Amino acid sequence: MKRIASRVIILAVLILVGCNNVATNRQLDPTNNPASNPTSSPSSSPTSSPTSSPTNYVKTYKDETQKQIQYGKLSINFDEYHIVSDTSSDDNETFKLEIDKGKVRPKTHMTITIRAIKKQDFLNTENIVSYLSDMSPNYEKIRIYNNVTDDSGIISLYSVTGGGLTNYVVCYRDACYLVESDYSILEVYLFKNNLTANYVVNKLKIECANSFTTNIYQTIYYNKNKFEKAKYDITQGKDGTKYSAELSFDNKEYINNFTLKNEKGENLLTLSTEASGSNEDIAIKFLDVNMDGNAYIQFLEEEGTMNNRYALYVWDDSAKNFVKVKCDEMLSYFEVHDGYLQNWQKESANSGVIQKLVWKNKNTLIKESEEQYQAN
Repeated sequence: MKRIASRVIILAVLILVGCNNVATNRQLDPTNNPASNPTSSPSSSPTSSPTSSPTNYVKTYKDETQKQIQYGKLSINFDEYHIVSDTSSDDNETFKLEIDKGKVRPKTHMTITIRAIKKQDFLNTENIVSYLSDMSPNYEKIRIYNNVTDDSGIISLYSVTGGGLTNYVVCYRDACYLVESDYSILEVYLFKNNLTANYVVNKLKIECANSFTTNIYQTIYYNKNKFEKAKYDITQGKDGTKYSAELSFDNKEYINNFTLKNEKGENLLTLSTEASGSNEDIAIKFLDVNMDGNAYIQFLEEEGTMNNRYALYVWDDSAKNFVKVKCDEMLSYFEVHDGYLQNWQKESANSGVIQKLVWKNKNTLIKESEEQYQAN
């Protein structure tokens, strides 16, 4: 009897060990996942509260050796972060990571939740954007990586950021995963190579005078990791006027081209200038330069080794169009203040002048004062 009892105990232990191995290396059935439906409500997102399940478990790690997440085909390796806990609950597996001792990064920890989902067949980019915006209606940024040829095995990756969280849809040829994280650029760990998204959407909020906000949808297109063009849908803060604009870079002639149209599609402004390379963040900016509650245009007119030269364009009621601000000084780097601009011009790497440029009228700036500065 003692021998039979011992065999029963050993068999029970083996069964328990086998169950633990299955829980650790499980591959979920994506068809049972509510997030596999692109029209799922936010309550069906990866942040849903799990119910109890026999496969639930919590693992904690006290050293810095756990640096890889493996979930089905999804593999993420971290160089300067380590896993401190791994929690499995129903369809989700959540990993918490902290930065290694002695390492310095702006973000010292991150949380990553993963679940398998059914792969979606999107007809076009607009379908992908719609799917992601349903997932995060108040999104701030969308990134789309299509037709990826990367050593990671990922063939497409879509992400949407909003409210401090980023959702990633990571697809392999025969598997797809939904990843939620408070780390907004997780693709640097998901991809093996340094890739540029094919398509990026940014929701820009330009703070203007008197608490007005100009809203801009910026859509950026890339072709083979190179900037191709950016489109802008603009709604002014004060008067609600709408514009559309496009910035493109000619990589043969090295020229930036910019056009601005009104709501009727009538052309209001056409600008072009030589450029050493494509950089949409430097080429064009929108800001309330004259503190009237609307955002206007800052355009890179000339690149320089010490100073860039910018041109400003503001709305002129009498002309019913945008006009260039007249200024005899080089607008290089400036800050906007009520009634004036403070403008810096470099004379060397650590010295230059600070100018106070005041508004003579709605579209003319004149220099009121100038003083030398010396950087420490």
